[in-house]
Amino acid sequence: MSPIISRLVHTLLLVFLVHTALGQVSTYPIEDNARIQNFKLNNPNYIFNPISKTKFGTRDTLTLPFFDDFSESILYPDSSKWLNNEVYINNQFPIEPPTFNVATFDGLDSQGRPYDETINKDFKSSGDSLISQPINLEDSVGTIYEIGDSIMLSFFYQPNGYGYHLNAEDSLRVLFKAKNGLWIQVWSRAGQDTSTDFQHVVLPILDSNFLHKGFQFAFTTFTRRVGNANHWHVDYVYMDSKRGSNVDYYNDYAVQTTPASLLKKYSSMPYLHYLENPVGNRADAVYFRASNLFNTGKNIEIRHEVYHDAKLLASTNFATNSNNILAQSSAERTLPIYNFSNISTIDPIVINREISIRENGIINDYTKNDAIMVNQVFHDFYAYDDGSAERGFGFDQNTSPNNIEGQIAYGFEISKKDTLYALATYFNEAVYDVSFNTFKYRIWKELSGVNGASSDEIIFESELESPEYNIANGERTFSSHYLDSVIVLEPGKYYIGWWQQTIYNLNVGWDMNYGNIQTSSKVHPDLYYNTFGIWRNTDLPKGALMMRPHLGSRRELYANVKEKNTNPYKPKVYPNPASDKVNFGKKWSQINIKSSNGQIVKQLENTYEAYLEGLNNGLYFVTMIDEGGMYFTSKLIIIAK
Repeated sequence: MSPIISRLVHTLLLVFLVHTALGQVSTYPIEDNARIQNFKLNNPNYIFNPISKTKFGTRDTLTLPFFDDFSESILYPDSSKWLNNEVYINNQFPIEPPTFNVATFDGLDSQGRPYDETINKDFKSSGDSLISQPINLEDSVGTIYEIGDSIMLSFFYQPNGYGYHLNAEDSLRVLFKAKNGLWIQVWSRAGQDTSTDFQHVVLPILDSNFLHKGFQFAFTTFTRRVGNANHWHVDYVYMDSKRGSNVDYYNDYAVQTTPASLLKKYSSMPYLHYLENPVGNRADAVYFRASNLFNTGKNIEIRHEVYHDAKLLASTNFATNSNNILAQSSAERTLPIYNFSNISTIDPIVINREISIRENGIINDYTKNDAIMVNQVFHDFYAYDDGSAERGFGFDQNTSPNNIEGQIAYGFEISKKDTLYALATYFNEAVYDVSFNTFKYRIWKELSGVNGASSDEIIFESELESPEYNIANGERTFSSHYLDSVIVLEPGKYYIGWWQQTIYNLNVGWDMNYGNIQTSSKVHPDLYYNTFGIWRNTDLPKGALMMRPHLGSRRELYANVKEKNTNPYKPKVYPNPASDKVNFGKKWSQINIKSSNGQIVKQLENTYEAYLEGLNNGLYFVTMIDEGGMYFTSKLIIIAK
């Protein structure tokens, strides 16, 4: 091959490799729900106890109307209206819901863990359900209900939202309970890989078999077993008589979203850093969204009250924005920003904010969704995220080639000279187990090709690290990495992140809401990735990486119990269910597979996988023993052989 042709081939190969590297970063579903698990850890005696009305020991039923928009619920649905708690009540996963909070359906049980501890996209079964308390559809105040009474159930639903992708194999269904106790499916929708606005559904009662005292309705999903993914969101569930099937509006308006941060760029920052430039660091207004479910426009008035340490910082009477909220729509609303530069500088500083709305002189049908309270926190760190992970972020490990180095860099503009003493990273447990992978933390002052820099300027690099899945005060939280020696940072731009030797997804927390800043659904302008020596800010998902720099005097962070302190690996058994072969994530000294009655049916040594020939379909228990004699157990389901 001639030198010219050789150089041409080399150039074409490099162009091909660089092209394949584009779009190499991605988000993945997370395995569990940390907020629910945190709640269960902090409330070990909690039991979801559906409240059943009783009269002299005989069960009574609810009466019409039935309504729930979930705005008063936290984590779990209202037990006076619903019989079970498999769904997740939240406002992180939906996009612009009718009112604040929805019921989210996923692949997790009421403990926030995958059903049957199973992650397998090829295994499909029933997912979450939401079952109503019994409702009396036989009579009302002695008058027998008839089909002509126009009893209808209505609700709004959204596929995906900020959640992970559905496909046509997934579905959301509605069932009615008949007099004979059978559940009849009356509506369903197949999943899709894109999100839509919330859709309105009205389901009339057209069969007298449903007109009985023990009537119930239920939402349920059929889904692939993929953990905290395949999301559906349901809101504004309403059932009553004397309704029209073509009436799709309600005399209601509501707060729709969490108010944006009081800071222009961050969800949180050190207060002394904020004081260096209060006007530059402060948002130009108070932003949030309100919705109008009525069929005419609403002239919404807004009020806010702000407190710190029980002292009033700011307050306004109800003020009217110049623009109405159009019929059956939502809109961004604003309030004037206020001064919060005269607070004691002892952190953490928490500002309590309450925003409420009304239409002057007109009462809407449901007022409990007309106000919201949130906190603005100042501490010793900079953060873009809101502390809640909807996905995991990292390199796309399905990209080829994968035997190349990768780097992630995350930019922060430091306002005040200070000492950097630690980095905090939120590591997810996710579908792909990376607990045994390694990486190095890095801090840069410059990135080659970014803002005119001619080369990378690395000011810190750690030893090889592995992800640490942290629990602090009973809650899943950030993991702290303390620097060997503090670094003094002058005011200016710095980047924190990591280097990894090969392409895999580290599954660092990803906040789809971007910390509730004003424009939450945008690509982060200060997040970069690097393959083949080139830094890029293109083809990124929308949201914020959950990684933070801690500055000031060194302190104990996230007082923690690291789940991997004594056992460096959390075992994975996948696929699960399995048919022909199962993988155990790493090599184990001994593996015992036991039947459900405790009999050892397969014993292996020094292996990371097992072939399942000769084993019948059913439930098995796996014991894995490492070189140090530590052992772990897991369930294994064998199917379809």
